[in-house]
Amino acid sequence: MYNSSRNRGLAFVTMASEEEALAALSHLNLYDLDGRVIKVEFARSVKKAPVVAAGPVPKYNVFVGNLTWRVRSRDLRELFNGSGNILSAEVIFQSNPRRSAGYGFVSFASKEEAEAAITTLSGRKLMGRRIRLVLSKDQAVDAENKVDTYEQSDEISDKVDYS
Repeated sequence: MYNSSRNRGLAFVTMASEEEALAALSHLNLYDLDGRVIKVEFARSVKKAPVVAAGPVPKYNVFVGNLTWRVRSRDLRELFNGSGNILSAEVIFQSNPRRSAGYGFVSFASKEEAEAAITTLSGRKLMGRRIRLVLSKDQAVDAENKVDTYEQSDEISDKVDYS
């Protein structure tokens, strides 16, 4: 049913044996039922492609400092275009009042690409200001350290007697 009042026009019937299913298929396929021709066939499972759980994609962030308030993310992307496989480019904004914080991040797929971009573009001017580039710490390592810290704190809390 599509909803409580509208029929989808299909049904699934489970037969007791394979012989009964074959008999129904041969006798009822293209049968006229109340003025409508029905089509009978074996049900096919619709197999979906298995979803591969992707782990954290390593990315290497380049801190871009000394930006003018007019710079937007697309400007960073244009500046770094051709510097490697750019995953993202983002200018950071303050919330109140909404204005540029004067810095941003450009993410690369490999550390070599990030370092090459720093070497190539460090000291360049963007909209009249000389930008400052620094390779950020690897975030994947930080996430692993946090997990280890949580696991250690759980072990410690199991050993403490709270009575």
